[in-house]
Parts: sequence; C-alpha cells; structure tokens
Amino acid sequence: SDVYKRQIKDIKADLSQYSAQIKTKQRETEEIDKEIRKIIQAAIAASNKKAGKSSKLKVFSLTPEQKILAANFTSNKGKLPWPVANGVVKLRYGNNPSPIDPSLTIKSNGVRIATSKSGQVRAVFEGVVQGIMTPKNGNNTILIRHGNYITVYKNLSKFYVNKGDKVVTKQAIGEVITNKASGESILSFGIFKDSSTQNPSKWIYKL
Repeated sequence: SDVYKRQIKDIKADLSQYSAQIKTKQRETEEIDKEIRKIIQAAIAASNKKAGKSSKLKVFSLTPEQKILAANFTSNKGKLPWPVANGVVKLRYGNNPSPIDPSLTIKSNGVRIATSKSGQVRAVFEGVVQGIMTPKNGNNTILIRHGNYITVYKNLSKFYVNKGDKVVTKQAIGEVITNKASGESILSFGIFKDSSTQNPSKWIYKL
C-alpha cells in the first residue's frame, strides 16, 4: 500500500504541475487574444474614420468592394477550406473540459488543429493582411481581413506575407511552429465578425 500511496502522490504532483501549465497557457492565450482584439478595434475605428463616421462604432464601415468581399465570405459559410492541408482538431471553440483534469476548463476563442511538421498555413479566403503579431512568447499571428470578417492564424514559425498584402483563397501565408517538448505542430485558428468571435466549425468545411 506504500507503493500505491507513493503512486497516488506522484499522480497528484503531476496533475498539479499539469494544472499550472494549463493555467499559464490560458493566461498567455488571453494576453494574445487581447492584443488581437486591439488590432481589430483599431481597424474598425480606422474604417469608420475613413468613411467619416463615428470612431466609437463597434462595426466596420465597408467600401463597396469590401461589402462584396464580406458577402462572398458569408455565402461560403460551411464551405471554406481548412487553414492547413491536413489536420486533426485538438480543441474546439468555446469551453472545453481538460482531457486530463475534467475539473479544469479550457476556454477557446477558436480551434486548435494538429498538422504535419512545418505544415503550411493557408488563407481560408481572399482578403488583405490586416496585421502580423510577433509577441515575446513566440505565438506569432497573422490576421487577414475579408470585409467585416477577420480570420486569425496563430502559432507560426514563418511568415510568407506582410501587412497590407492581398491574398487569395488557399494561398500559403506561413508555417506552423513545432513544439520542441511535445513534437506537435498545432495551429490556432479563429474567425471574427467585426469584434465578435465566431465558431469556426460553422464556417470551415467539415471541421
């Protein structure tokens, strides 16, 4: 029974370490999500200023061209290509119980997709690169704007595009980073309508 007690103690120690890791990761994700929202809010304010409207509006003022792009994006709901050529969904949108400790909830503003090592990341629709983020903890992110929709691609090791570039559907925009410790290559992918998160599973084909 001593061996058993020791094992239990080890498992509990592992779990608390795991819980701490989850909480740290959640904090990092929240920090990055805050930065993403700032970029989107700044883009909304800029679009309204350009259109001569109040910068306090919470939605994009669209040019006729952007309206067409947004309408095309909307008409492809449920049919958009995956942001990676092959992948498996590891974490879904919304609140997820942790697979190891169900008492922990992992909140996700998007989906996490495991893909091949140095897997290429693709734009899911035509648009313009709204922003590129290189935070200190290495969670490199690209934001692409499609009218009043923005798609977000996090966890990149390389960028193939720059801010302001026009991209086409399925264009390679970068590479997913491979985690040295786990050996996994996981893309975090999100969709915003104005500044509200959307469930990517409703937009991407058979996600």
